[in-house]
Amino acid sequence: MKSLLKVQIDKRLRYLIQTLIVVGFIYLFAIVGLDFSLPILILAVLVIVALGSVITHFPNIKPVNFFVSILMPISVITGALLSFKYFPNLGFYFKLFIIFGFGFLYYLVSLMDNVFLVIQDRAEIIPLYRVAVTWSLILQVVIAIPLFAGIFKLNLDGIYQSLIIGTLAFVFNLYQLWALQFDDDAKNPKVGEIIFLSTVVFFLNAAACLMTSFLPMESFLRALFLASVLMFSLVYVSGHLKNEISKKFITQYIIYIIIFALIMIVFTP
Repeated sequence: MKSLLKVQIDKRLRYLIQTLIVVGFIYLFAIVGLDFSLPILILAVLVIVALGSVITHFPNIKPVNFFVSILMPISVITGALLSFKYFPNLGFYFKLFIIFGFGFLYYLVSLMDNVFLVIQDRAEIIPLYRVAVTWSLILQVVIAIPLFAGIFKLNLDGIYQSLIIGTLAFVFNLYQLWALQFDDDAKNPKVGEIIFLSTVVFFLNAAACLMTSFLPMESFLRALFLASVLMFSLVYVSGHLKNEISKKFITQYIIYIIIFALIMIVFTP
């Protein structure tokens, strides 16, 4: 018991150190203003996340789960970098607040991934699993907002933005399916069904993105709307696997999407 407690404390310390490294990296980009070329920036993000994940999640991280375990950390950092690049007119202290906000997100993602990696390594459910699954959905939607907002600022046609958003939703759904594979109440889909469900998620999000691209919407408000569509997509897949889909369920989330659509329209100048 003492040995297990020591390992958990040691892991949390590793998560904290990794989070501080990420915060420092974002600080250099957002406030110090170091001019990274795009290839160097991409390489730096990959190195920080890849090495950090291997070190912080050791010994539970394996080749079979390495790529899925770095999806959310990469999304957090990418969302942060895009946000500070395309929303530069922020005060110093507000930037600091946002930087530490992204750091907190990164720390939560690390803890959440750790639960899934431990379960996969031990092949048994632990008490924190249910909480981690719930938070995985919440964090994915929260992470998607700055990530989508930054993508909408890119100088790309609506069709290309839609393809990027759809692809990200596809990947997020793969992550969610990975998390749900340990749930005894959810059926275990085969490869064909996994691809089909993820393709449905791709279509819903890409179509919603393309629909809003014809209107002069603020990128942040579009991101909020698309995040609501992503939330519906991921919850729908989860409900499908748990056989929990009902008319009330669908109506509830459609109402959420309509509310965010109205917010997007009303508050766009």
